[in-house]
Amino acid sequence: MADDLEKYIDSYSKRRWQVFVLLLMVGTPGIFNAIQLSSYVFLVDKPSYWCDIPDLTSAGWSDRMIINVTTPHQNYSSNKIEECSYYDRNYSLFAKNGYNWSMNNLETASSKPCQYYRYSNRESVVTEWDLVCDNVAKKSNIQAAIAFGKFIGGLLFGSISDIYGRKFAFNLAALIYMFSGPSAALMDSYVLFLIARFLIGVAGSGIYESSYTILTELTSGKTRTLLCLLMNMAYPIGYVLLSIIAYYVRPWRMLLLALSLPMFGLLIQCWFLPESPKWLMSQGRKRQAWEVMTKLVPSAVHANKDDDDEDMVEIRKSKKSQGKCKEFLSTFTTLFSTWDLSAKTSISFSCGFVCGLSYYVIALNGDNITADRYIYVALNGVVEGLAYLSTIPLLLYVGRKIAVSGLFFASGILQLALLTIPQENANFLLIVALLGKFCVSAVFSVSLLYISELYPTTIRNTGLGTSLTISQIGSVIAPYVVELLGAKAWYIPSTVCGVLGIFVSSLVLMLPETKGTVLPDTLEDMKITRSVKFTNCCKF
Repeated sequence: MADDLEKYIDSYSKRRWQVFVLLLMVGTPGIFNAIQLSSYVFLVDKPSYWCDIPDLTSAGWSDRMIINVTTPHQNYSSNKIEECSYYDRNYSLFAKNGYNWSMNNLETASSKPCQYYRYSNRESVVTEWDLVCDNVAKKSNIQAAIAFGKFIGGLLFGSISDIYGRKFAFNLAALIYMFSGPSAALMDSYVLFLIARFLIGVAGSGIYESSYTILTELTSGKTRTLLCLLMNMAYPIGYVLLSIIAYYVRPWRMLLLALSLPMFGLLIQCWFLPESPKWLMSQGRKRQAWEVMTKLVPSAVHANKDDDDEDMVEIRKSKKSQGKCKEFLSTFTTLFSTWDLSAKTSISFSCGFVCGLSYYVIALNGDNITADRYIYVALNGVVEGLAYLSTIPLLLYVGRKIAVSGLFFASGILQLALLTIPQENANFLLIVALLGKFCVSAVFSVSLLYISELYPTTIRNTGLGTSLTISQIGSVIAPYVVELLGAKAWYIPSTVCGVLGIFVSSLVLMLPETKGTVLPDTLEDMKITRSVKFTNCCKF
């Protein structure tokens, strides 16, 4: 019956309008993911700031007066003030006698750290909780919270999807999204704000993994390749929309509400998005699988005649007797249950890690290039969109393995090429940085499709989810690579990523090609698929 199901999935893949609607439903969450992940750039915008002196502020002194009397200048620049310290003077006396008297009676004084701060504007998270000076590390926690949430979400939702279903995982992640997104804009507590950001990350991973797997399992052949690549176009669309919205909505709470309230539109997907028939069949729920397939392809009703056979019933009984907790853990251990699966999983993890590391190292190095942040984020979105579009003809005419390996190699060479560029040549650095972003974005899109095709249906979402989770480890440590290794020499971070990219490129060559193959449904089906071998390096 699995072969019959595959036949009707092929038939569904040829229904252009239906698969287009499916693409819209599974792609929309990617827009929200991109917006929430990159909103950090605008949420933590740091305005000019200096120490606030309550006595002088109460006396009606202007900001310039307060700075002239209280704020020391940096040793290397008479025009640059020390933002985190002020002179230890009797400001009650100054407030009583006025500004002119104070300027004529300034005496040498030691400086001490600010107790209160004053800002040129109060439109960002930085001003809400004074995330400056000694508290500057707390600003990084805002992005780390969402990255850690994506890490945990990747671990949890991979198994949730494989155990309870793709649609259940999608609906659960969507509900978390709809709760945590607007909540972050309403939190008065820094800790609660971090928790909301963490939940946004958890939901982001869960909703992306489950929707991507549904799209993979409901389509076949060239349609699957095309739609899985087009699905990632949601991210550059999200970046461009974020730049436009952030340009017109500056206060951070209003910005977060404007970015989060549209998430309630996910209720449409929660209602109409179909469950994966392949997953239902793999769970022994044959009747439900054919019911879903019949709704998608009415002619499939003729194939739905028999009840669940004995083998299918036994599958369900064994899963119930196994226990959900044990089943939850077994989905992870299954990834390493055979030598072949262990090799595929290890290479998949390597791809995810290097993608995540390279993507954010390039992004952080790009911060050193002077550019308008609204234009820079939009420009990154445009480049990423072009990268995703370029992978469509690439994968239609070239195998998965060549595409992934070649793009990793190209990204590695580009990052090593930064060694030859003088730091003073900012325009050329920007061009190479964007080319690097192009290659890393393209390889991320292609590798997701490739990884999803390496695993059987029973553990596909776990394999894809854990690979995405490993990529989050790369994104979490990327700032430390840039800051700690970059402090020793500016070229070390890009060199590390370049070497890793070329190394992973060689590992991918050992994988089997999956283009034009039928996706395996069970571990038993894996025995008839090609395994990882050194000799695969010569097969394309």
